[in-house]
Amino acid sequence: MLWQQWRQERELFVSITSWPANEYLYLAEQKQLGRPFGIDLRIKQSSSLADKRLAFVRGDVDVMATTLPEAIAVCQEAPARCPQLVLVLDESVGADRLMARVGLSTPAALAGRQVGLERTVLAEYLLLRSLEGLPVAIDDLQLRFEGPVALVELLRAGEIDAVVTYPPYDFPLRQDPRFHELFSSRRMPGEVVDVLAVAPEMARTRKPALRALVRTWWAAQAYARRHRTESVGLMAQRQQISPAEFEQAELGLRYPNPSQQGGLLAADGPVARAIGGMANLLRTARRIQPDAPLPQVTTAFLVEP
Repeated sequence: MLWQQWRQERELFVSITSWPANEYLYLAEQKQLGRPFGIDLRIKQSSSLADKRLAFVRGDVDVMATTLPEAIAVCQEAPARCPQLVLVLDESVGADRLMARVGLSTPAALAGRQVGLERTVLAEYLLLRSLEGLPVAIDDLQLRFEGPVALVELLRAGEIDAVVTYPPYDFPLRQDPRFHELFSSRRMPGEVVDVLAVAPEMARTRKPALRALVRTWWAAQAYARRHRTESVGLMAQRQQISPAEFEQAELGLRYPNPSQQGGLLAADGPVARAIGGMANLLRTARRIQPDAPLPQVTTAFLVEP
């Protein structure tokens, strides 16, 4: 009984979806990199950002690697679960993209066309940003919601005209001359970042474990640098892509280092400003309610590697 209680106290579950940066958490689990810091990291895989967000809203998981728009959505759907953001994992600098059939030359050409996306706030936000300043609104598009794999297949089959996608799902489109990129996160620096989002109760009751999780993230980054071939092979295999494709996907990401985290997560820092800007755009587009809380950034859990 005491052994079981001790084990449960060490376990820390983190929910992830398929995304290159998230695989470093999987690497940490597989190599038991959290144990020197007093935690046993356990990964919970979700099939989509929407499924992961709903699991967090329900209380099935208290820590997730997610995007800023999805964290905003949690605050809309379950204000009591409005998360604290404790670590910036990565910034997408081109990895999230709007792909379309060749012949559709700008996002404005999507008016009246069928555009596929996951039922996530991030996907809608990227569409909104792609249309910003154009004489086309998101309501002028015919939106079709499916999972990430189905969306790519629908575009390849000619059943939709464009899709919001990301690695590893976008590789068939990027390698197919029938499709090209209309817009990407490269055009919106500092906005599409992935963070560790933590439920308020968890942040209150498990501070040492969360600091250990931050240390485990840095341990995974360090392990991957020392054992690059092995690590990339393991992470790529889980994503069902080649090691070369995994490294290509990472070209669209930037990983902030430990010394940058304090500035990023400052109360008036880039992440807080990005959340405010996103919330304003989503409110204007009537995608979120004006009176809901917003995720809070915190530096309370930051530690050096």
